[in-house]
Amino acid sequence: MTVCDVAIVGGGPAASAAALTLARAGLRAVILERGEDRGDKPGESIAPGARPLLEQLGVWDDLAADGHLPCHGNRSSWGSERIDEMPFLFSPYGKGWHLDRRRFEQLLVRRAVEAGAERKTHARVVDVSRNGDVPPGGNNAVWRLRCANGETIEAPFVIDATGRASWFAHRAGAQRIVDDVLIAVVAFLETDGAPDRDSWTLVEAVEQGWWYSAVLPDGRLAVMFITDPAVVAPREAAAMPFATAPHTRARIETYAYAVTAPPQLVHAGSSRLNRAMGEGWCAAGDAAMALDPLSSHGITSALATGVEAAQAVVSGSFERYETVVDTMWRAYAAMRRNIYASERRWASSPFWTRRI
Repeated sequence: MTVCDVAIVGGGPAASAAALTLARAGLRAVILERGEDRGDKPGESIAPGARPLLEQLGVWDDLAADGHLPCHGNRSSWGSERIDEMPFLFSPYGKGWHLDRRRFEQLLVRRAVEAGAERKTHARVVDVSRNGDVPPGGNNAVWRLRCANGETIEAPFVIDATGRASWFAHRAGAQRIVDDVLIAVVAFLETDGAPDRDSWTLVEAVEQGWWYSAVLPDGRLAVMFITDPAVVAPREAAAMPFATAPHTRARIETYAYAVTAPPQLVHAGSSRLNRAMGEGWCAAGDAAMALDPLSSHGITSALATGVEAAQAVVSGSFERYETVVDTMWRAYAAMRRNIYASERRWASSPFWTRRI
């Protein structure tokens, strides 16, 4: 049996940010991951505004050394057929980054372990119980987590970092509130020729959704089509031709990129828990609130809520944490509504009318 101060169920940026913050504060944190970080993972862009948070975590200077690709701005065909540019040149935080997502997550978890946190892989939690001998809020109340491998972990506090599934929070009585349902078809394209060297992000609206593309540090092109499953069935979305997005198609054809592996289909809508914390637990990252990729804030939100959750444990200021998450959600929801409302070319399209 492993006994710790905080058990973090799940992995990813939120889990590592929380574990790193807790370890620096002198608490014993244990990350419980169901698998290992293998294969491609969608979500690779990080905006310049994430710099203060990355500096706080001590990983900003590692991004260039680790071979991540600087991003100098965004291009978009949104609201008209023309391409608009938003350079990061005048951002007070400088450039953004296109990440090797796995390498980035390995960096974060390595920093957490170096600070004193413990990471257990292949530790899928299958059962959770609360010490029934102690009244809620008692000093000796603990959670008992049983893993599929037979290991048991006890901790007075648990951070749920299980993503949109919010596995632990559901078992603690929280409910998921869905704000918008979207799916994303994600493909990683390869070329036998010289890869695209333009590291700007491209976002392109079409009648049935929108496309995203960005060059990865290894020269591949990440391409994502976001749509509404009530408008375009998942199977149809996975087969959606690039011809529907002329600027995206031109980027692909210019460098002879081709799909070499089946695309991934992932949830991309907006949702949150009805409460981000409870007696002896809180949720961070997508478990607390999952954002539309249009916001470009997914990774930043995961890191921020991971840090804030850990600080709440250290300080005991859990009401503040609930307020922080709620404030972040409200700001995001307002921004998202405004961005979708600015695209008016397809006034009768079900995808766009459902988001006005």
